[in-house]
Amino acid sequence: MVERTISLGTYVTMNDVRRVVAAAKEIGADEQLIVSMNAFESDKADSIFAVLEKNDFECTNKGASNGHEYYIIARKKH
Repeated sequence: MVERTISLGTYVTMNDVRRVVAAAKEIGADEQLIVSMNAFESDKADSIFAVLEKNDFECTNKGASNGHEYYIIARKKH
């Protein structure tokens, strides 16, 4: 499986959401998109989940063991 990763800035902005939407449109059925962001901004993850789900993705989330990073793992629904 091919993984594509997007790292968001320290603060999640509308530009970051647009970048996720653009990347989601390029993801194929055999790929997954990993969005990494600052764990302190994880409360902003709802906007990322919303745009991914709107684009027919299944999403899971995971925190890094260091407590500083938060990941959204998205795969196209079949």
